[in-house]
Amino acid sequence: MQAVMTLKKFTLSAVFGLAVTGYSISTATASVTTSPANHLLSTLKYVELEAEQGDTNMQLFLGRAYLEGSNGLKSDTLKGLYWLQKAAVDMPEVKTMIGDLFKAGQVLPKDSSQAVEWYTKAAEEGSVPAMVELGGYYASGASGQVDCANAIKWFNEAANGGSLESKRNLVWLYATCSDARVRDGQRALKLAKQVLSRSGTGDAGDYDNLAAAYAACGEFRAAVKAEQEAIGKLENTNTQRFVKFEQRLELYKQSQTMYNASL
Repeated sequence: MQAVMTLKKFTLSAVFGLAVTGYSISTATASVTTSPANHLLSTLKYVELEAEQGDTNMQLFLGRAYLEGSNGLKSDTLKGLYWLQKAAVDMPEVKTMIGDLFKAGQVLPKDSSQAVEWYTKAAEEGSVPAMVELGGYYASGASGQVDCANAIKWFNEAANGGSLESKRNLVWLYATCSDARVRDGQRALKLAKQVLSRSGTGDAGDYDNLAAAYAACGEFRAAVKAEQEAIGKLENTNTQRFVKFEQRLELYKQSQTMYNASL
């Protein structure tokens, strides 16, 4: 099984240590008024004035400083979030960032509903990472139950935006979803073959997906062959993944036997 894409690990340094596309949020952007760090308190009102007047770099800088409790400022979650929300108005990247913060629960309280709200806003503005997060959220059952329709919706959007992992996830969902209204073996098979046609693909997970797609179409002989291929590509056979692959292989073999007996 190509497991539904897990939500990425979050570290504050990974978010704030890199530039948001088109906007640097390093301390260098505010070097005139805030470096060295102990200068910030004496010039804080000017920095905040620039931020209030719409300087996105300053908004991001203050959001970081308050959330981290850095640059001489005491940690203040409400102020940090206030400035990030200011910066997020026209920036889906920052909306995605806020979703990450609520999801991780490190510098903001862990809150799945808030994370989904921010991811949805960002996704609706074209953020592919936010689309991926939403797809994973609905596919994992984190909403209370697996919601294949919404998972497929957002993975489709992400796949159209260039996310190969989302296309892989779509194969599995179309092939295995318990909701017959959205399960579609033929579409799963078409997508699985598209993935395998891409350079750098063809690992164990891709063939496991292919096997599931064949099985969803009732092509159990092909499913057995694809699952055997998947097992052969596993480097470590002493894993839970190997056990699951073997279990699926046996199911495909049994289904093939039952199908042949009915002929």
